[in-house]
Amino acid sequence: MNYRHGFHAGNFADLAKHAAILAMLRLLRDNDRPLLTVDTHAGAGYYDLSNPDFARSKEAEAGIKYLMGRDVPESLKPLGDYVRAKNAKAGFKGRIGIYPGSPTLILDNQRAGDQYVGCELRDDDYRLLHDRIEPRGQAIKADGYKVALQTTEGDEDLLYIIDPPFEKPDDYHRITDTVRDLLTLRSDARFLIWLPLKDLETFDAWLRHMEREMGDMAEIQVAELRLRPLWNPMKMNGCALVAVNAPEGFAPRLEAICQAVVTTFGEAGAEARIRIL
Repeated sequence: MNYRHGFHAGNFADLAKHAAILAMLRLLRDNDRPLLTVDTHAGAGYYDLSNPDFARSKEAEAGIKYLMGRDVPESLKPLGDYVRAKNAKAGFKGRIGIYPGSPTLILDNQRAGDQYVGCELRDDDYRLLHDRIEPRGQAIKADGYKVALQTTEGDEDLLYIIDPPFEKPDDYHRITDTVRDLLTLRSDARFLIWLPLKDLETFDAWLRHMEREMGDMAEIQVAELRLRPLWNPMKMNGCALVAVNAPEGFAPRLEAICQAVVTTFGEAGAEARIRIL
């Protein structure tokens, strides 16, 4: 796998995904049962934005650094405050030098007694992930889809973060199959899935497959963040967040996050579309 999330760390799609994760975690704090979060494609844990390999893309400058240099919309303030505090603790006063990925964000915002499992297949990113989250969380060098299916036997609440690189043509099908199989084992499992928006037909075809496979197994909330019209399939024109069995109260928070990201980073014709399948 050639993909490294560090090239895209802190871009608009990360901000949408991480703001949504943080909103979901905060809603789940009121549950009595401990929470097990499984991150199927965890990455390196956090990212050094001064790394020249990562800095070349300029995506953090157009994402988190741009956001933090202006008035942060209300729905993005929890994430903005967290990123600012994380950087201050790391010694970056008044600037953004690191960007916390989902493993770090989840571990920093879960309750005592909650658990985190992060899966990563790249050797270099796995080593970084292991060093950065153990022993607070568990890092596994394994196929995250397969690991997810091995985590349903306990009594914990279950949350699965699915954010593959989409380098493999079967990622769309594997997402659907994994969600369906997990819901068959644990009907109360929750999911937050991130996908790129390039051309509309690819995404719509996947949604049709999801709807056909899921039936009435769970409620599916779909948020499309279109930063520009979807006319060029060679570009990432936006992203989508799909929540399955989301906690009560999540939908309006997700909508506010998506509207804020689109308003802040979108071009002419940008829009956020929220619906329930």
